[in-house]
Amino acid sequence: MAPRTTTKKKSADDTGKPNGNKPPRPPSTRELADILGVKLSPALKPEQIARLRKALPGYAGILDDVAALLEEDADALNLPDVTPEALLEAQAEQKYLAAREAVAHAVYRSLFEQRLQVDDRAMKMLEKIARRVNALKEDDRDLPGRWKLLLDFLGTFRQGGAKRKAAPAEPAAAVE
Repeated sequence: MAPRTTTKKKSADDTGKPNGNKPPRPPSTRELADILGVKLSPALKPEQIARLRKALPGYAGILDDVAALLEEDADALNLPDVTPEALLEAQAEQKYLAAREAVAHAVYRSLFEQRLQVDDRAMKMLEKIARRVNALKEDDRDLPGRWKLLLDFLGTFRQGGAKRKAAPAEPAAAVE
């Protein structure tokens, strides 16, 4: 007789997916901002965003050249609030944030698409159950009643689902 072996059930740590146990909590927005090394700022209102100047393509790449030119012509231009140092600081900050934005966007996009795939898989299962309930309703007349929750839910959002009661027709106005 062969020795009995048991297989270890994979946990969320092994596969990255929950196994029925409570899944690990996602990082908070503050924790994620700390990991990326950025500050978490409140969302701007649409009108605030609309007032911001739109960046021209490639502008960050010429900031250092403009800083060098400004250093030569600072006296002629007389712009005390615009300095070569401020331009170079803006360039460094833009590169820093753009790199982190690219990483965060790639992670967001991956998470978004994974969630869409799970939504698709779960909806497929719900629709399969509903089709089976409808197919078996002749054999078990109580079956649709037990599955009313699902059938009504799907009927609300899918065409050909649960029938809605038609609004009562208004009486025609009498023509004199």
